[in-house]
Order: sequence, then C-alpha cells, then structure tokens
Amino acid sequence: MVSIMSATEPLPLGDPRPEPHRIHSALYRPVLFAGAEPAVVIMEVSTAFALVFGVGLHVATVLLALFYLTVVHAVMVWVAKQDPQMIALYVRSVGACDFYHAHAGLHGAAPTVKPSIPPHR
Repeated sequence: MVSIMSATEPLPLGDPRPEPHRIHSALYRPVLFAGAEPAVVIMEVSTAFALVFGVGLHVATVLLALFYLTVVHAVMVWVAKQDPQMIALYVRSVGACDFYHAHAGLHGAAPTVKPSIPPHR
C-alpha cells in the first residue's frame, strides 16, 4: 500500500526521493506575440499601418500590407520556432565588428578609467 504524504510533512531520512515541485511554464517558455518575437510583431503591424494609412488606401498598398502580414509573419513564426531569440541575436551581432584591430603595445597608453559614481557638481 502506498501512503500519500502531505506537502508539509518532511520526507523520512532514508528516503532518497526529492520533493517534487511544479515550475510554472511562464518561467521557461519564451515570450512571443502571435508566435513571433514581440519586437518583430510590433514592426510588422506598424509597417502595415504605415503602408495603408501613410501611403494611402489603395488596392496595391492593401495587398502589399496583407502580403507583409501573412507571408513575412509566417516566416518570422518559423524563425521563432527554430530559436525564439534569433532576431535579437542577429540585431546584436550586426553591431559587432568582423574583427578587432590590435591596440596593445609595449609602450601603449593605459586606458582611461571611468568612475562608477559620477562626481558631485
């Protein structure tokens, strides 16, 4: 017969089983809007609104906005399924240099130290 222990009752000293804990899914699932990264979805929607209301309400702009919201969004959802932070990683990597020039030397100047606390004025 299996006895069910309450959550407040400690495990016996000889019992090697760890106490089970439930982890809420919001702690390990990525934050996505409509299946894509939030920044991408906001950019898609604002671009579609800019096409329709900024350029003008024409058949071509409406079709282009619908194409943008369906096809481009579907691609972004596929990208988010591969890696939920891929676009943020790409944007961060664009700012990095391909290589860094050598700058150290035997008689090189010491880098300036920026104070962590700004001076009082």
